[in-house]
Amino acid sequence: MKNYTYLQGLKVILPKIVRDQNVLTDWVMAAHTRSEELRGGSCDARRIKRFALKESQISQRYLECPDDDTDWEQHSIYTLSTETPFGEDIYERNQFFSKRAVEVFVELYSDIMVPDHLIHVTCTGYVAPSAPQLYFGNKKSSPQITHAYHMGCYASLPSVRMASSLAKDGNQKIDIVHNEMCSLHLRPDLHIPEQIVVQTLFADGHIRYQVSTNEGGLRILGIKEKIIPDTADDMSWVPSAHCMNMTLSRHVPLKIRDHILPFVMEMVEEFGLDLSDVIKRGVFAIHPGGPRIIEVVQEKLELKEEQVTESKKILFTRGNMSSATLPHVWNEIEKNNYPSTTPVVSLAFGPGLTVFGAVFEVV
Repeated sequence: MKNYTYLQGLKVILPKIVRDQNVLTDWVMAAHTRSEELRGGSCDARRIKRFALKESQISQRYLECPDDDTDWEQHSIYTLSTETPFGEDIYERNQFFSKRAVEVFVELYSDIMVPDHLIHVTCTGYVAPSAPQLYFGNKKSSPQITHAYHMGCYASLPSVRMASSLAKDGNQKIDIVHNEMCSLHLRPDLHIPEQIVVQTLFADGHIRYQVSTNEGGLRILGIKEKIIPDTADDMSWVPSAHCMNMTLSRHVPLKIRDHILPFVMEMVEEFGLDLSDVIKRGVFAIHPGGPRIIEVVQEKLELKEEQVTESKKILFTRGNMSSATLPHVWNEIEKNNYPSTTPVVSLAFGPGLTVFGAVFEVV
């Protein structure tokens, strides 16, 4: 009999601030205008509006950075002044991240038992000691801690893969915690269309869940990854002087479209499942890298609208929270109480260009 592990116990911590998409888009426009003026130039705010994701695609986004007004010199990160036309440097942004991430750990672990092992996941803040080390360092007991950093939007799946192996080793309970604060990494000096999409797509999110051998939640059947050839320049996430700098090519949805069906076919066959059954009965947790990515996957796999409901809901109500996004989709799927044995197919995409997939099963 196969020794399965299970994903369960999802808990969301909402960031402190929520704003309507049109309000945040107006702020992005103002930040670009301000930054350019401070450097002696000008930018066309109407161009920013043209490429921004609309409120019909994302209704609102949550964020931790409180700098969502135009009182620039009073801001904590986006102090757009003559001395800092790009905002504060990456040191200050990481300090902000660390402080808030520790606060999130206080909310997550104030009333539960300490797990055997904890995997901390992020690509938006790097400080050592890390948030879980700072939090548990002052406690009587502490889990073993592993850091899964800088993997981008697909990071939940390699983290689950690690957790599954650890859980099988001694029947341990493994917690995974995501802290993502994408709002710390906007570039008001870059006015190109791809950057406007990034800056009106990404948001902040925090979530915890557990992997163990105790039956319940979602049974983990398998996880697979593949790098799409000739795509290294299409998506990147690189530290710079002032922020984490993202590149996102407009070709990404098309390249995903061209490779997603063969990938899913290989994955399902590798796990010993029937493709037609998975496509017919499955619920699909598609990382919403943007509206078009969900659409091309849905079209290519010929999925019904109800099979991607949770993915579209998270994009519309939360935006793209990087690695925390897919777990938020799992949380929605769990809340909808699908019948036992329903396949849950997860698909995520990140730098590489890497496709990560998994198949779970509702218990």
